[in-house]
Amino acid sequence: MNEPLDHEKLRTDLGAYVLGALPADEAAVLEAHLATCAGCRAERDDLLPVAAVLGELRGDDRGAAPPATVPSGLDDLVLARLDREAARERRTAWARRAGLAAVAGAAAAVVLVAGLAITRDDVPEPKVVPTEAVAVVVTDDDVTADAALVNHTWGVEVRLTAAGFDDGGRYRVAIVGTDGKRYPAGAFVGTGAREMVCNLNSAVLRPEASGFEVRDRSGQVVVSSAFA
Repeated sequence: MNEPLDHEKLRTDLGAYVLGALPADEAAVLEAHLATCAGCRAERDDLLPVAAVLGELRGDDRGAAPPATVPSGLDDLVLARLDREAARERRTAWARRAGLAAVAGAAAAVVLVAGLAITRDDVPEPKVVPTEAVAVVVTDDDVTADAALVNHTWGVEVRLTAAGFDDGGRYRVAIVGTDGKRYPAGAFVGTGAREMVCNLNSAVLRPEASGFEVRDRSGQVVVSSAFA
């Protein structure tokens, strides 16, 4: 593949990557590229706060309502919108910030659906999604955390509730597969002492997932879990 076009394709994958929606093999290729490309690393860092907001808009695992009542099936809608936006940006290779445009499009879909839920009376109440409680191990004395796991048909979702992460610090999450490999599950920005709720997604199916890890910027594991 022509190198400039290859670079542009990898850049357009950044949006799906930070949302944990990029297939594991493509994520591995992108991570290798990020190790050598400062420009794409900077764009990834710009996308992380947007991805964190998307997670917060979807609510938490303790039954608390998100900022607006969001209908069931939101995950599929956002990912479908993301695919369409990324495909459109790939067709216009001159777009300088394709990854950001894709995530922004997905965020717009969330806002649109949330708005419809507020203004329409015929939208059914969202179904309660069954969750699987998982034990966590915290290696930072300042951090408190608990987590639950959601078994989706497309993969697993980790719902992390925590406080004490460095305010403004960036953290990456990976699902640990039964094969011993790490698969990206998104990222978030710490909020200090304020409690935060993150919904982190991976395409790894539940039978193939054995745990998750949260690593800080230096690569140190801050929170981890081994699934039963």
